[in-house]
Amino acid sequence: MKTATPIRIVVAEDHEIFRDGFAGLLKKQKDIILVGQAEDGKQLISVAEETQPDVILTDIKMPVIDGIEATKYITEHLPRIKVIALSMFNDDHYVLDMVAAGARGYLVKNAHKIQIIEAIKAVYIGEFYYCKETSAKLTHLLAYKNIDDKKIAPVTNFNTQEREV
Repeated sequence: MKTATPIRIVVAEDHEIFRDGFAGLLKKQKDIILVGQAEDGKQLISVAEETQPDVILTDIKMPVIDGIEATKYITEHLPRIKVIALSMFNDDHYVLDMVAAGARGYLVKNAHKIQIIEAIKAVYIGEFYYCKETSAKLTHLLAYKNIDDKKIAPVTNFNTQEREV
């Protein structure tokens, strides 16, 4: 997918070597521009407010403010910006916390560079993108666990035919 205007990206990662790696990957893309970087969640919020990117790639475990809290803030106060979680962790609670915070994608850090670019482009156009491991985990969690009863509205108004089924 080629975009008419370049996708503006901010990368938030507390490990400089990962930030540099993402920066190098993104600089090779003709339709993606890296407009900012942050090393913690507080700095991410500031950079996001200043640069108004289209998409943010954020680590979860960061100092000062973690990626979950930063994502909550961004999705509430800067709702046009889409967030993709990028983490070493694919634990249930991290995935669910990021999804609940408003992340539109979730990738593990060992994701292939093609997946990272696909995720950015998909989220940019309004889709959700979860890596294979995370998709399987979300499917399992939705099928076998009670995520948050308050957010899932119960269907109670069945017609006669629906009750028979």
